[in-house]
Amino acid sequence: MAEAEVRFKVPMELKEEMEELPGMEEMVVEFIKLKFFEHELKRSKELQRFIFESLAAKSKLTPGDAIELGNRVKEGMLEELKEKGLL
Repeated sequence: MAEAEVRFKVPMELKEEMEELPGMEEMVVEFIKLKFFEHELKRSKELQRFIFESLAAKSKLTPGDAIELGNRVKEGMLEELKEKGLL
C-alpha cells in the first residue's frame, strides 16, 4: 500500500510525552482509522443495524434487561442535560 506523510502541530508538552511512548506512529494511525470508522458509523444506519444485531446475537440480556438498561441510560442522559442547563 502506498503511504503518505501527514503533518500536524501539537503543543510541545504533548510532543515530549509522545516521544516517550514506543509505537506512537502506529497508535496515531489506528486512532485516525477509528475516528473514520466512528464517522462512518454515525452516517450509516445499515452499519449501525449490523453492529447492533451482531452484539445482540451474542448477548445474554433478556428483553426485560435490555429495556431496564435503556431506561437507565435515558435517565442518566436526562440528568446530564439538566446539569448542563439544556433542559
